[in-house]
Amino acid sequence: MKITFDSNVWQRVIDEEDHHFVKIKNKIREGKIQGYICEIALDLEAIQRERRAELFENYEPRTTVEDLPLENGQLGMSVCFGPNTEAHHGIPPRQRDRLLKARDLGFKVLGMTTDPGTVRTTEIPDDMYVRQDDIEEFWRYAELLANCSDFITRLGCGQAAYNQFEPVGLGSQRIPSEQEQRFSRAIAEWVDGDSLSAHYAAGNDFFCTDDKAGNSGTGSIFHVENRTQLEKAFGIKIISSREAAQLC
Repeated sequence: MKITFDSNVWQRVIDEEDHHFVKIKNKIREGKIQGYICEIALDLEAIQRERRAELFENYEPRTTVEDLPLENGQLGMSVCFGPNTEAHHGIPPRQRDRLLKARDLGFKVLGMTTDPGTVRTTEIPDDMYVRQDDIEEFWRYAELLANCSDFITRLGCGQAAYNQFEPVGLGSQRIPSEQEQRFSRAIAEWVDGDSLSAHYAAGNDFFCTDDKAGNSGTGSIFHVENRTQLEKAFGIKIISSREAAQLC
C-alpha cells in the first residue's frame, strides 16, 4: 500500500508514541506500507514563516548561458534555467534529523516538477528520491502533476493564493509588512496543492493528512467541498492518520 504523508503526519510518525502513529510506523517497517513525502513540502515549508516574504522578494533563479559550436562555423547557444539552491535557508536541524530517520524507515520523496526555477534545498538525501526510468516516464509524471495542480488552482486553492502576489521575486514586487502572514499562508496552500498533485502523478493509493482546512475555509484544498471535487476528478483518496492506522 502506497501512502503519501503530509508534513503534519509523517513527522509525528517519526517523533510520537501515540498508538496510531506507532502502528503506522510498524507497518512501514514491516513493508506493508510504503511511505512517501513530497519534495515541495521539504523545499518550501522548511523556510521559516517569518522569512518567506523576504526570500521570495529577493529570489532569482539560476540561469546559465553556454555557447555551442555548430556545423559550418555557426555558433549556437544553450540557456539553462533552474533553482538557485544557494538562496535556500536550509532545512531546520530538527526537521533534518526527522528526515534522516524517515530515510532509515524507508520513506521516499516525490519530486517537484512545476515551476522549475523555484528555490530548493540540497539537503534531501539523493537516495530518497523516486526516479523515473526514462525521460518519457518523467514527462508523463510531470504532465499528470501539472494537470492536477492546474485543476486545484482553478478551484481557488493551491497556487491560487500565491498567484495573487505575483510577480514576486527579481525585485519586481515588495510585500507590505501587513501582508507577510498572508503570503506565508499562501506558500503553505501552494505546498498542499502540489503535494496532492505529486501524489496523484505517482499513482499512490492514499494521501494522509490531519489538515482540516482550519481558518482557510474553501480556500484550502483540504476543505470538504474541495476534497469531494478532487476525488471525483482525479480519484484522490484523502485520509487522516487515524484512518491510515485502521487501514493497517
